[in-house]
Amino acid sequence: MKISVLIPVYKDPEFLVPMVRALHGNDYADKELFAVVDGEMTDEIKGALSEIEGLATVIFPNVHTGKAEALNRAALPLETDALLFLDNDIELPDDPTFLSRLATKLGRFDIVDMPKEVLVQSPWSAMIAHEYQGLAIASLLFSAIAKRSPGVIGAAFAVRKELFARLGGFKRVVHEDGDFGARAFRLHAKYDYDLSLKVRTDMPNDLGEWVKQRKRWTLINVLWFKDNFLYMVMSVFRQPSLIPTLLAIVFPSVLSLAVFLLLKWSKLSFFNPIIFLLAQPLEFPAGIFFWLSHHAVLSDGIVSTVVGFLLSLCFFWAFSAAAKFRFNPLSFIAYYFAYAPMVMLINIVMFITQFRTVSVDLDWKV
Repeated sequence: MKISVLIPVYKDPEFLVPMVRALHGNDYADKELFAVVDGEMTDEIKGALSEIEGLATVIFPNVHTGKAEALNRAALPLETDALLFLDNDIELPDDPTFLSRLATKLGRFDIVDMPKEVLVQSPWSAMIAHEYQGLAIASLLFSAIAKRSPGVIGAAFAVRKELFARLGGFKRVVHEDGDFGARAFRLHAKYDYDLSLKVRTDMPNDLGEWVKQRKRWTLINVLWFKDNFLYMVMSVFRQPSLIPTLLAIVFPSVLSLAVFLLLKWSKLSFFNPIIFLLAQPLEFPAGIFFWLSHHAVLSDGIVSTVVGFLLSLCFFWAFSAAAKFRFNPLSFIAYYFAYAPMVMLINIVMFITQFRTVSVDLDWKV
């Protein structure tokens, strides 16, 4: 199986040089590497390309078409069996068998998604790391049970060329990776999320960059929701394999609710168990409805809130151990009680604003 690796570069080469060197040194022979430069050739990019001369083919149309179109122009004409897309802020593992194991997976699956562990360099990236852990848990469950996924995180994933061509590549939309995953889902593409192919990714480390990223992520969620939500709801009834997947995702919430009912059976109100159910991070990894758990502290005492927190901590910790993700219980406390409630409020406000009037001004996207 021939694997073509495409790394898009825009303005800043970031990790391009170590990525290409790691891939070139991989023991998998049937591979080709491409650096896809979108936009102008900066001095930084020139310097990086000079370091990898002869190791990767440079595609440079000298025009800013946007990430989706740049990758389409590079990937669709290729005569290859599989495409591996890697953003240039990805840190690859020091593993010479990485591509060999990926090729084995691509022999059985149409799409192979890779776990992304956040490079923690600040309190901001530490919080985002827990968000990514929640997303990883959901992705793993979709892979293990349904063998399908309604989306992919495009920073690092592989797809068979046949499927990529059948879908016409990426659409020229802001959420090109989520849209691609949703369209592949409609074709019943077989999906795998392989913990052994874990990579690491760079994330914002200051407030300004975090705000920019949050705007982009919210816009992506809005657009995905508009395009796919109704179809995904109907798919639950058409595809029975999705039902156990969703049940597994909400299991921690259901378990927490059961504990809550046992503790509060004698003076149960209707409102509080609903709050407790919606408060669990595994069901809503981005923090949606998460802040409502604080209501339990004020109205029913601290016991139920502590139980919910401990259950969430155990699930995240156990997954991180299995996936070999870095996990800091102290930062998870801050995530659970401070960061997630704040993000929930921001997401709701942004979601409502963007849902009414979609505004695209993201530079990297065209």
